Amino acid sequence: MTIDKNLIRSYLDELNISTRIDDDGDMVIVQSADDDFGHDVVIFVMVNNNRLSYVAGAPGYAPDADPFFLANRHNCRRNMPTAVVRDGNIRMECSFLLDEEVSKEYIVENCIKMVLGSIWQAYVGLEKEE
Repeated sequence: MTIDKNLIRSYLDELNISTRIDDDGDMVIVQSADDDFGHDVVIFVMVNNNRLSYVAGAPGYAPDADPFFLANRHNCRRNMPTAVVRDGNIRMECSFLLDEEVSKEYIVENCIKMVLGSIWQAYVGLEKEE
């Protein structure tokens, strides 16, 4: 099975996850701000050569602590997503190479649902002491 944008978008549609396509042709998901995290989280979903990648940011979010400290602490606590600092902003990134035969259930459960939840939780817990 070839993993492409149309396949991943169809899985997102089945999960009732709304996407739009940006100017680069990537899918965009917006997780809306709530009481747990007061900023929208914008997730770019890219599919290229059987690689499913996510890059997320929270526009307008300026943490109280040093972003490099927060990213490093996050990465020591969790394996996914990876926190990176780009242009002073904390981004969450995750990628899967799906060049071997995998089931739809594997992709949906491990490469979509788990990732989207992990990205949101990463922002919710980023500044929390644990």
